[in-house]
Amino acid sequence: MIFKQTSRESGEKIFVVARNTSGATYSAGVPVFWETDAISDGVAVSAAIEDTDFCLFAGMTTSAMADDDYGLIQVYGILSDAYVSAASAGCKVGLALLPVDGGDYLTDVTSSTRYDWNFVNLFEAVAASAAYSGVRTWDVFIRAL
Repeated sequence: MIFKQTSRESGEKIFVVARNTSGATYSAGVPVFWETDAISDGVAVSAAIEDTDFCLFAGMTTSAMADDDYGLIQVYGILSDAYVSAASAGCKVGLALLPVDGGDYLTDVTSSTRYDWNFVNLFEAVAASAAYSGVRTWDVFIRAL
């Protein structure tokens, strides 16, 4: 684990080293999950996953990771620019977010029936009048230690 030095300017962040084994490049801000197949070596992660395996959540990518490259996965603290698709405008800070089944972004729990998983929360308010569609980047708070 790598602990970011505490300062007055920013909160604590914790990272782990992981290896992308998906066969594709990840963007920064993508949720990733621990691998459990034959290539699992304790650091292997993949993005697309079935909804029954959400308990394998590893954290969020902090920068682009090419296939078979190592990179840092954030497991605690505020991450700016995480990919999120909110179901509607007017979302409040603290809204629980879930990974999308087979996707590379998060969505709010109001658009899902999976309420038992919560490692990531929205960390910025989305105004009720906000005009947006599709997946955008938002600030989130991660706690996946």
